[in-house]
Amino acid sequence: MNIKFLSDLSLCCKKQPILINRYPKYAAFVFFTTALLISYFPFKYAFASQWGLSISVLLIIVVLVLNALKLMTSPLTILNGILIAVIIGGMLTFLSFSAPLAAGIWTPAFLVSLYLLFPFKVAWLVALFFWLILSYSTVAQLTFDIALRLSLSSCIVLMLTTIIVKIYNDAISTAEGLATTDVLTGALNRRTMLEVLHKEHERVTRYKQQCCLVMIDLDNFKTLNDTYGHASGDELLIQFVKLVHESIRQNDTLFRLGGDEFMLVLPCLNIADAYAFVARLQKLVPQVINYKSVELGMSFGVCEMQEGETLNELIHNADTALYQNKLARKANTLL
Repeated sequence: MNIKFLSDLSLCCKKQPILINRYPKYAAFVFFTTALLISYFPFKYAFASQWGLSISVLLIIVVLVLNALKLMTSPLTILNGILIAVIIGGMLTFLSFSAPLAAGIWTPAFLVSLYLLFPFKVAWLVALFFWLILSYSTVAQLTFDIALRLSLSSCIVLMLTTIIVKIYNDAISTAEGLATTDVLTGALNRRTMLEVLHKEHERVTRYKQQCCLVMIDLDNFKTLNDTYGHASGDELLIQFVKLVHESIRQNDTLFRLGGDEFMLVLPCLNIADAYAFVARLQKLVPQVINYKSVELGMSFGVCEMQEGETLNELIHNADTALYQNKLARKANTLL
């Protein structure tokens, strides 16, 4: 159960990154400023001999400052978010019994911060959990009228934050999708390919693992476009991308370079296995994708990423292998 929960949480974080990491310097500034603004209270509580309150606020300040410093050098992880939520949420819960009015005033800001620390769905659940706890403890300590006002104000802030963050996340997802994917086929675009190749090249260099590139060109595509029009060609491109996505592994990636040219990145696969896989795909394409009298074919070139090789050299090698495969197919030789 715990393993499944952590797996789902990890998947959720990959799909929706932590919001605070989009703007780390601004977030660090907010953390530092908040710590500075509340730095008065530990001294106030200490002079009043309220040591529990003083230590609670001091812990919150320490957490804010440490995470602000971390944000200046590296992004926060989901574990950092959990640590911040547990410590600050725990201290606010303690304050809600000792100084409920102060806790009620700080609660909305804490609930908003949770949307910065966690992916959206996780943040909503965590914020709702803390709102229920803090509202209950406030009602138990203050008069019903004051407690109700504090709880309602926190609830309104929580709902508005949920709506705003949801709209923001949807807008960002749409913008990122348009920036990274081919609008027609849904395959990733050339710009994204260069980013992925750079990361894979670093992984191959650092961990001595294997990675193969496959340059793909569709045969007879120009004939189909000229004979039946671009709408038919677009439909076959969509079918081809769907076929490839159904055939590749989860960590393999397909990119559309333009026209009928595509690139496949196959991590953790040697050149022999990559060649065998793409050869099977090559035979499958004309069986699955055809339009009237035109049978769509596929030529490909495979190369393995080598340590010390530049990305331009790598792409050139894949392109050369594709050209050789095209010549061989024209000579009716299957490689």
